[in-house]
Amino acid sequence: MVVEDDAEMNELQREFLALNGMDSVPAYTGTEALKLSRTCNADAILLDIMLPEMDGYETCQKIRQEANGGRHVPIVMLTAMDSEDCRQRGFDSGADAYFVKPFDPDEVINTLQVLIGSQE
Repeated sequence: MVVEDDAEMNELQREFLALNGMDSVPAYTGTEALKLSRTCNADAILLDIMLPEMDGYETCQKIRQEANGGRHVPIVMLTAMDSEDCRQRGFDSGADAYFVKPFDPDEVINTLQVLIGSQE
């Protein structure tokens, strides 16, 4: 799942996932992401922090609290927020990885592959 309110950035992220053989579904708000997390059975979630309705921190926490059947879905935060406090808050909310925009797509893909592989 790609959770990004900027439609162009959402599409760009979904395209680089597709180029690496990964299917994805879009979400544009934290609320939409939470609803989708209940039904789409995602292998991983790319999550922006600055989102309408519910920010990425709260979204991440709620997804972790609900954890479908105790299943741990890797959450990778992709954000413009580059302070150490923001990074720490991301990990404290339950993120497995944190990347600052602009990010290296290959690094994100490698991280996703490792995180998804460790779940199998």
